[in-house]
Amino acid sequence: MSDIKFGITLYSFSTEYIHEKLDLEGVLRKARDMGYKGVEIIPAQMAPEYPYLSDEWIDELKGLLNKYELEPVCWSAYIDMGIRSDRDLTEEEIIQYTVNDMIYAKKAGFQMVRTQHAISPAIFRKMIPYCKQLNMKLTIEMHHPHHPEVEVWKEFFEIMKGEGKGYLGYVIDFSIYQTMPHQLYLNQALEFGCRPEKLEEIVALHQKDEDISLKIAAVKQGGFNQIEIHTAEEMFGKFSAPAKISQIKDTIDCCFYIHGKFYYLDNDEHDPCIPFEELIPTIRDLGFQGYIASEYEGHHFDYTLDSEIQLKHFIALNRKLLEA
Repeated sequence: MSDIKFGITLYSFSTEYIHEKLDLEGVLRKARDMGYKGVEIIPAQMAPEYPYLSDEWIDELKGLLNKYELEPVCWSAYIDMGIRSDRDLTEEEIIQYTVNDMIYAKKAGFQMVRTQHAISPAIFRKMIPYCKQLNMKLTIEMHHPHHPEVEVWKEFFEIMKGEGKGYLGYVIDFSIYQTMPHQLYLNQALEFGCRPEKLEEIVALHQKDEDISLKIAAVKQGGFNQIEIHTAEEMFGKFSAPAKISQIKDTIDCCFYIHGKFYYLDNDEHDPCIPFEELIPTIRDLGFQGYIASEYEGHHFDYTLDSEIQLKHFIALNRKLLEA
């Protein structure tokens, strides 16, 4: 019996929220109606007062979570390095913003905050006393193009496994395992000016097992227009999947939470972009205990798609893999 649970990040309902088809209560009700229990919220998106939140807004959120019997799992903080026009945030300011998020999250009933790469290993280490004082977990998301072999992540893992053990961790985002461009990306490339036959050539080149520089050189010498060259460069880099699924075993003890990223599914059986058939059984067999949050991001490429249909495909696919 697996201890994996499927939750949802409310970011999956971005189209409905941004176009005012659903408000905060609406997305929470939708999550409940779809059968989800655990939820992640990005207050920078759904809290008008962010980064300074009132007790009234916190109470409203808590009341809605209770009303729809939802479990507050992850509070996704946002470090706005450009909040000032004259300079980036200082180390002290990053610490203060992060502490503020942890306090707000605690008040709202969340036990975990997900932060971003603006927190350096040095700052990450300095957060340990605050985590202990508040009894909160602080995580960093490993998102494309990052992966376990990036040097800064070796430092993060050393802290997570050392003095930060139990309080500091990370969030795997499935984007680091992308191997193929998804259909919405290809549709958008055509809209931007790629010719169908040239896009097919680019996809075929992408699948070749050779150095990216050689592929790009072939495109630049092959009668492609500038849009097609840009698409090829982006595709070869973005969907190169530098992260190895086998590496999860080395850091699963530091993984507090997982982002089940996906972009487009037209059935319940397979995703050609992300290798769920290997990912989900590996995570299960390593004994991961916690939530995989459904994170639909197809709205970045086509806002007309129904997020609920996409999320239903995702859950059906992953439950089959989990139970296999």
